[in-house]
Amino acid sequence: LTSGVPGKIRAGGQSSQRFHRITEGLAKEFFRRVAAEMKKIFFEMPRLKGILVGGPIPTKEDFLDEGQLVTKLKEKVISIKDLGYVDEHGLELLVEASQQEIQEQELIKEKKIVERFFNTLGKDKMRAVYGEDNVRLALERGAVEVLLMSKKWERDKEKEFEKMAENIGSEVVIIGIDHQDGEQFFNLTKGVGAILRFALE
Repeated sequence: LTSGVPGKIRAGGQSSQRFHRITEGLAKEFFRRVAAEMKKIFFEMPRLKGILVGGPIPTKEDFLDEGQLVTKLKEKVISIKDLGYVDEHGLELLVEASQQEIQEQELIKEKKIVERFFNTLGKDKMRAVYGEDNVRLALERGAVEVLLMSKKWERDKEKEFEKMAENIGSEVVIIGIDHQDGEQFFNLTKGVGAILRFALE
């Protein structure tokens, strides 16, 4: 998408005010189009982890405040960065500048999914399994909703189980070991666990 918003001019008085009104209107229309396109694309991505927003000051803030971006997508914004580029190079810089936020978001997700796994295991043992043999059986029967694998688990088995999970549309989450939840998960499961769509008989 291109904005169609002209650059600054040096005209003064009424001409300057009129120009400002025109550019402001064009900018708002551009924000509206971007928000609509984001809704169209991102609503089709149920596993969307986060949205990065970058641009010149104060354009990116104006977009988030006035761009009619739906609340569901606003809540997915994890990073807002100042950028001087608005092309492909700008996207690369945005991702690079947002590495800390991306890592923090991944850590939050890991902790939430491990907490959900343990809660499910505590409340309904038929809806969560762990250990290589039990998880393999659940995958073969198409019962796995979320597959959890520790980074300490064997790499060849990780690839095998990930492929099985993808074949039945399961979400795959890799659990790090640099936090307490990840260590607890590995100590209990020895590397792999799953939250189930339905209980196995």
